[in-house]
Amino acid sequence: MSNRYTPGQNVVVQGVPVNEVDSDENYAPGELIGMQSTTVKNGFVRKVYSILTVQLIVTTLIAAPIANYGLEMKVKSPEIVSTMMFLSLAAFVAIMCVFTCCPHTMREYPTNYFLLAMFTVAEAVMVGFVCANYTAQSVVMCLALTAVCVGGLTLFACQTKYDFTGLLPYFLTATLVLCGCSFMLMIAAMFGGAGSGFFRAANLVYAAFGALLFCGYIVVDTQMIIGGKHSTYSFTVDDCCMAAITLYVDIIQLFLYLLQLFGDRND
Repeated sequence: MSNRYTPGQNVVVQGVPVNEVDSDENYAPGELIGMQSTTVKNGFVRKVYSILTVQLIVTTLIAAPIANYGLEMKVKSPEIVSTMMFLSLAAFVAIMCVFTCCPHTMREYPTNYFLLAMFTVAEAVMVGFVCANYTAQSVVMCLALTAVCVGGLTLFACQTKYDFTGLLPYFLTATLVLCGCSFMLMIAAMFGGAGSGFFRAANLVYAAFGALLFCGYIVVDTQMIIGGKHSTYSFTVDDCCMAAITLYVDIIQLFLYLLQLFGDRND
């Protein structure tokens, strides 16, 4: 029996007696129970945040040693570092293409967990090498600042009565603007503009804009996960892996932009 879910379809809650689903709702035995069920929704939220927690732990375990020895590795074994970065970037791009072109794969077990694991490892390696360029103190500071921001924004997203998911098209437009700014800064750096005061100021503005944008994404994606009154856009019950990856990317990008904004580079 296929477990694929499409918007509007009901979901059978297996292994949960009808009288345990919701005390204030009446269901007949064998009745289909949709995402509106409190039990189904809470189970989905728990699963998403459990996956996200594992992703963040794995990222820390992989990125921390790379951050500690990354500069030393670049000096002693630059070919190994280049290979690791190339493989991580290739895996990241390939999986992003899968997400875009074949989104149904993230609803198919065990393919979804395999892609999730590959994506997490690839992202962790890249984060580790980025952190290697900054002092340990600034990395820890930005990590703590990210944790505070994520905790506060999550509480805000759950408690506010405003539905920020309706702003998703505007966030996507802002993301395109951010990508355009990144491309222009990259071109300027290639032509020797990285040392100018204007470039440094533009880079700080870019990092601040990126941090603010992904703070907004954390609110939007959290509301897409918890659903309820925040339901202009929302994840379906089979989207636990995609929801976890989406929030994971928001948190990682927020951390990287804060590191770029406040971090002290190694001499």
